[in-house]
Parts: sequence; C-alpha cells; structure tokens
Amino acid sequence: MTIAIVGAGIAGAACAAQLQQSGRNVVVFDKGRVAGGRMSSKRAAAGYLDLGAQYFTARTKAFALQCQQWLDAGVVERWTGRIATYQQGQFTATPDDTVRFVGIPSMQAPVGQMLDEVTLHSRCLIERVQFNGTLWQLFDAIGCVGEFSQLVLAVPQQQAAQLLTAQHRIDADLTSIFGQAALLPCWAVDLQLATPLPLDFDGIFVKQDTEVSWLARQSIKSGRCAIEHWLLHFTPSWSEQHLEADKSQIVAAATSALQRISGHSCRVVTSQAHRWRYAQQAPDFGLFGALHRPQLALTLCGDWLNGGRVENAWLSGVQAAEAIML
Repeated sequence: MTIAIVGAGIAGAACAAQLQQSGRNVVVFDKGRVAGGRMSSKRAAAGYLDLGAQYFTARTKAFALQCQQWLDAGVVERWTGRIATYQQGQFTATPDDTVRFVGIPSMQAPVGQMLDEVTLHSRCLIERVQFNGTLWQLFDAIGCVGEFSQLVLAVPQQQAAQLLTAQHRIDADLTSIFGQAALLPCWAVDLQLATPLPLDFDGIFVKQDTEVSWLARQSIKSGRCAIEHWLLHFTPSWSEQHLEADKSQIVAAATSALQRISGHSCRVVTSQAHRWRYAQQAPDFGLFGALHRPQLALTLCGDWLNGGRVENAWLSGVQAAEAIML
C-alpha cells in the first residue's frame, strides 16, 4: 500500500525522498500551488521575492552532504550577503565564517528537487483524516482522496492537531505534544523602494526591538528582483498582537520601522504583506525530532518538533522516514 504525506515543505519532501529511494510508494498532498511551505518564494514580474525562510545553514554532516548535492544540482548557492546586527540604534558588522545557502532561482528550488520522482498533488487541502485500525482515509472538500497504509503529517503543529482530534484525545503522547504551542506567528512584509537604501548591509539581525527581528535586501540573491526590495520579519510578540490587523496597517508599520532602523526616508512603490500564522519556534518547546506511533501507522515531522530552522526540518523528515522503514 501507499504512504500518504500531508505537507510538501522541506520536512515532508525529505521524508518522501527517503521513502521513495527505499522503494516505498509515496503520495504527497499539499494545499499550496507549488511545494515549499515556508521555503516558498513569491513570483513577481522582475523575479522572486522571499517572504519566508531567508537562508539556511548546515551544522550536521548529513545535511552538509545534502547541501553539497543541491550545489552540484544547481538548485542552491552560497549566499555572500553582508550581515550586520542592529541594536540600540547602532549597526555592527558581523563578519563570520558561517556558510549560508539560498535556493535558486527561489527558496523552494531544493524542495522541488527532492520531489522530482514523487507523486505530488498540489492545491489539495486535506480537511479530514480517518483511521479504521488498518488504513488511513484522507478527505478533501469533495470527498475521499484515497486509502493509505501509513500517514505522515509534515504540517505545522496546530494543523496536525486539528486533523488528529480523535487520536490525540486517546493517545497520551499526542495529547502532550499538542498541549503547548510550538510555533508562533510572523508578519512578513516586502517593500519595493523607489530608490536604493544607502546601507552597507544585505541582512540585518535586529536585537532587543519590540517590532522587527530581521531585515534583508532581496536583490542580493540570484533569481530575485533586481530592483530595490526590502523584506521585514516582525517579532512573534508583535505579530501576535497584530495578527488580525489589516494588511495596509502592517505595511505602514513596516515602512515606519524600515525608516527608523535605516535612518533614511523611504518611498514605497509596491508592497506585499504575508501572515505566517505558524512560523517561529517557541523557545520553551521541547525537541522530539519526529514522532512515530506505529500502532496508529502515524508519523509526525517538521521543524516544530526539532527546534526550528531549515536544517532541523530536513533532519526531522529524514528521521520520520527512517522510523517508518524500521
């Protein structure tokens, strides 16, 4: 029988690729138009814009080998952006030996590459799942999309909890893992400026700020818009406070914050605001790697189970596949 994976972000893609390479039959479902999850980039007329993950690093040997494969395949490149920290009104350059990677021409390129040989049903929102003790049935808005021998949920914690309401009420491990929020929200805003900002940095970590946590110049990455675009990520607490705000209010706040931090006035030509409801890792949530419940033919994976970060999402997906293959 076939293994169903719900979620085509990097965790789901890594799990699917591992299972497919081992000879398992895998089908992936994702509500998005393309694979990528929070590694997705938005296509604009002049190139891509990154609204989610900005780059990724490799701290483990396994993921470093995967990054090298992506480099060889031409779907990632090393990002040499100039990095700084902004704190209490001061910029401090942070030259370091950290190797940072970005997907090319977009952040989702390595995710798509892992799914090249896998059956992917995009624009398919799984609204309900049902386990009969042997098989999982998956349902979209129209009806049942199939029966599967194993189910992998590679979606954010809150979405997994909604799908597994019946299961986590009777499973202590699931009850515990869904009992505390793992992912916090993040408003992301891209601002196209009429003229370039006279800043010597391309990526800025904003410290001890009540509003913003990250700024980045988009054009420094291959495949992105060549004209001046700046991306701002708001802090989880600010995003939570303004979660239901109108996008025009969020854009106005982003414009004001960019001017405040950069010290220069900005004329915004176009803007885009995206609300990531489940984005940044809660600092006090535990590390599980992946959660495998063989008696339920169920596995959970994702960055929320493994400490956030792109690398940890990939590692979680690999761990999930290994648990299924045991």
